[in-house]
Amino acid sequence: MPRPSLSLLVLRAGEAPDAAAEFQGTSIEPDGGIPFTLELVFRPYAFLEVGDDVADAAGRAWRFDDPWTWAAYDGAQGVPAWPLALLAGGADPAAVTAATATGSHEAEVTRWRRAAGLQDDAQSR
Repeated sequence: MPRPSLSLLVLRAGEAPDAAAEFQGTSIEPDGGIPFTLELVFRPYAFLEVGDDVADAAGRAWRFDDPWTWAAYDGAQGVPAWPLALLAGGADPAAVTAATATGSHEAEVTRWRRAAGLQDDAQSR
């Protein structure tokens, strides 16, 4: 039996993904011939492009790999300290500066959790 080459897992608003769950949500096969529409509610770090390099407030250089993945060029762990300044990449330098003038990575995570209908980390414990 042929298997889909790509499948998207769709969860109800407020439902967190559970890697241990055998059956959760419903799936959509984009190449399956059934039309569907996706609506982007909130994209974390919308002011950056994957692969952008930034400098943080502590003077460390970082590569933005995707919304929750940062790679520090010094090899240390953690996340960048805001504000950020674009060093190289496709983002608009002024937009990066303006978007990170206040806030933090943790605040961006909280904004995403709220947009997704998920509880704040402190409330979910």
